[in-house]
Amino acid sequence: MYISKSRFINWTRCPMYFPMELKHNPSGKNDIDIERERREEMLEELKVGVTSLEYSESDEDESFIAEPSEELEALLPYYNQVEEEALKVAKKYFRGTFVPDSKEVHNQKLFEYEHNGHTYSCYVDIYNENDDEINIIEVKATTNSKYMKKKDKDGKWVGFMFSDVPPKKKGGNKYKMFVEEGNILRLNHAESKVTEDALKNFNQKKALLLDRYRDEGKYPHDLAFQRFVIEHALGQAGDNRPVNYYLAVLNSEYVYDGAVDENGRCLYHNIDGQEIITFLNLNETTEAYQTTILKEVATLESYISTLHDVTKKVDVGKYCAWGGNTECIFWKHCFQNLRDVPDTNSANKYLDSSKSFKAWGIEGKYQLINEGYYKFDDVPMKWLVKEKHLIQRDCYDNSTEYVDKEKMQYWFDQLEYPIYHFDFETFACPLPRFRGEEPYRQSVFEFSLHIERKPGVCDKKNDNFIFLNEECFDDEREALAKAIIDHFEFNDDGTLKGTMLAQNTSDEEGRLEELAELYPEYSAKLKAIRNKSADLIHLLKSNKKFYKSDFKGKETIINYYHKDLSGSYSIKKTLPTLVPSLSYKGMDVGNGVQAYIAYINYDSSVPTAFDKGNVMKTKTERREALKRYCQQDTWAMVEILRAVRKKIY
Repeated sequence: MYISKSRFINWTRCPMYFPMELKHNPSGKNDIDIERERREEMLEELKVGVTSLEYSESDEDESFIAEPSEELEALLPYYNQVEEEALKVAKKYFRGTFVPDSKEVHNQKLFEYEHNGHTYSCYVDIYNENDDEINIIEVKATTNSKYMKKKDKDGKWVGFMFSDVPPKKKGGNKYKMFVEEGNILRLNHAESKVTEDALKNFNQKKALLLDRYRDEGKYPHDLAFQRFVIEHALGQAGDNRPVNYYLAVLNSEYVYDGAVDENGRCLYHNIDGQEIITFLNLNETTEAYQTTILKEVATLESYISTLHDVTKKVDVGKYCAWGGNTECIFWKHCFQNLRDVPDTNSANKYLDSSKSFKAWGIEGKYQLINEGYYKFDDVPMKWLVKEKHLIQRDCYDNSTEYVDKEKMQYWFDQLEYPIYHFDFETFACPLPRFRGEEPYRQSVFEFSLHIERKPGVCDKKNDNFIFLNEECFDDEREALAKAIIDHFEFNDDGTLKGTMLAQNTSDEEGRLEELAELYPEYSAKLKAIRNKSADLIHLLKSNKKFYKSDFKGKETIINYYHKDLSGSYSIKKTLPTLVPSLSYKGMDVGNGVQAYIAYINYDSSVPTAFDKGNVMKTKTERREALKRYCQQDTWAMVEILRAVRKKIY
């Protein structure tokens, strides 16, 4: 059996993955398409990297084994740019020869190791060697933020740190898990010995790096497999040089200054000591991982020899990553084997269910399923001690809806008219494209605005304004910022006349703050808009902080519930529930991912994921589809308010 890195990582997830893959691809037992595997690996990394994007929930593809997301295909050129930049920066910090040695990053070095009749293999993104050592550099289109200490927007220190006080204790000192040495991050050992509690906390945090199913441990596990193959291969070849293992990741604190080279391409040069790429030394972590890797090798070889029955029931667990960025492609099959766990109104859709049933010996959603609790009505009534769960259950059992008129009225009372129903569309590119952006900055390219001057008084067409970038690669943010303030009204003292309304206002508030920093001449008005915002989700799902002053002691989790919500308060769920005549189904652009696909493919000369059935769309058609989608987002808010008013007045 030929076992590549991708195969190893997938086949060791659980006993079902290997036989399921063979069932759906019986000819692939010994054959392997390296380029296809490499492409799929890049797509997975991009999927993890673009964590803030809204991913489409396809109800059309019923195949158990799916092709990598077509939406993410559009990002592959940007991923290749990350590899190119990693090679450029690596040449500054490592001496010797490189493979690859140019932007032709596909020409990678291959290592193979024969073990028990199987061939274990891995390609190295960047291989560097000199007379003294070998450096293995794995490039990932993620950022260093999960490993580094940084400040949030409120100036508080967040990130991967350890403390010198026991868990849940306030105060004490916090220390970085990784320290910077030039442009290289290394595990911090010096400060881990400050106190006994600090050392204990340090070791607890370090253990997270050895959990392949956590964000902190996913990539170290990847690199640890490479170490297994490489060191055995080098040993067989008699090469005894020490080997160092690095992750090359995007520097989340790198702020692009807008520089371009002679060809007009973005020039990511060193800015005040910051490089676009940071190297994470994982020598210690990958060494500690080898015990796990050896166990996984033995387990995998037992899977291959015994070939589990695909009809066999296997408990679901964290390796399924259900609903996460690394969701197993076979999860639907496994869940169907478990008495057809429903996609809607499943037991794990109870709000906070993973924490709410501990008193009954249920630690999380996977145990809930493995114990046989699949649907809402499978969960015993005696377990439902929280008001929010009882509300959900009543709506489910009796096909009724729950409406807290008092709290909804309070929400409406806080509004000032006119209401500006506001929504941004953004593109989170791995590499910054414009001045002032960091990696994965949510770069705004479109907004829609519906103005409701009096309760319920708003026309879909006449009271709507849409701004959309003319071109993908032109910086039109200043024109966009000016268009925003031109369509909002302000009082003589500079405050906003009315209320800005959005779904999850933190996104709109964050983008407004970023635009204010970029364009000081518009800063005051942009901040005035940000400062008078209301969140639509607080009307429906509620919010303890928003209501606590006037509703002390009262359950504040749910203001509205209907069984069709299935535990979700996304606008894609609330709109058809409250306004059955409206939905996003059938739209050429129906979610955030499809929006940026249409945006970055304005001038594409080949069919893209946006072009259904390989029927090419024109630039005009793509732009019109984007406008309709963004308009739908703000019009949905108008209609939701109308529907709620009818329920409470």
